[in-house]
Amino acid sequence: MCRPANYIDPPCSIDLVILVVSDLHAGNPDAAVSEFLSFLDACESAGIETLVLLGDVFDLWRRKNGPLLVEHGGLIDRMIGLEGVDLQYVVGNHDYALLEIAERAGGRGPFSIRKRLLIEEGGRTTLFMHGYDLEVWGALEPLSVEAYEAFASRMCAVGDFGGAAAGRLVELYSRGLDLVARRETLARPAHERPTLDAAEALAHSPARHLLLGMKKGDRLVYGHTHRPSVSADGLVANPGAWVAGGDDASNYLRIENDEVALRRFGRDSFP
Repeated sequence: MCRPANYIDPPCSIDLVILVVSDLHAGNPDAAVSEFLSFLDACESAGIETLVLLGDVFDLWRRKNGPLLVEHGGLIDRMIGLEGVDLQYVVGNHDYALLEIAERAGGRGPFSIRKRLLIEEGGRTTLFMHGYDLEVWGALEPLSVEAYEAFASRMCAVGDFGGAAAGRLVELYSRGLDLVARRETLARPAHERPTLDAAEALAHSPARHLLLGMKKGDRLVYGHTHRPSVSADGLVANPGAWVAGGDDASNYLRIENDEVALRRFGRDSFP
């Protein structure tokens, strides 16, 4: 089976159906975990060749990582056990610790875990990423992406965005990261954060080519905002989230023959 390359390598060229899902947030009481398990079953039954998960599949900011992952062992087991499906995992800010865990293991694990992914399909290269970078560049500067990733890693260690997190935020602020003033904003549900308006504006701007290392004609597929959409030209797309409170739930993207379609599992014909 063809394995898509890491973002620093040339993209892998495939002519297959690619499905994309983002932001399940397992660990959040509103996460549609049972529906997602049915979605994985459908992917296997339909012979979907490539499934890209765009991060925040697990919400490691909410609780201690070990107990949360043990609780969702059934989900992990189903992801590992997918037959004939090439699962590619792109980390988000709420599951950033999984990247560090994978790196400690030397990249050995049940499936690929990375920050960014390039796939060439239908003659076009698509960049897959979670999208927290867009929020940083759009609304959180002078904070750097690297500093935000350090923040995300620490939040995974805290495992609670409540009182305990405040101490961590103060600690980060003392190191020069201006996040304390934005704590209330960052704690709001993704679809309600005004900083994500700027993230979306950047995603649809030609500036994305410079900031994200994209070439003319490349497609960007990202998550993070919980706002499902596909641009008129099909070059910018977001599958939305599988957690209540956004515009829609249980959405996914289908990419085939250089066409992108936004679909809802359980409502639209699959895939």
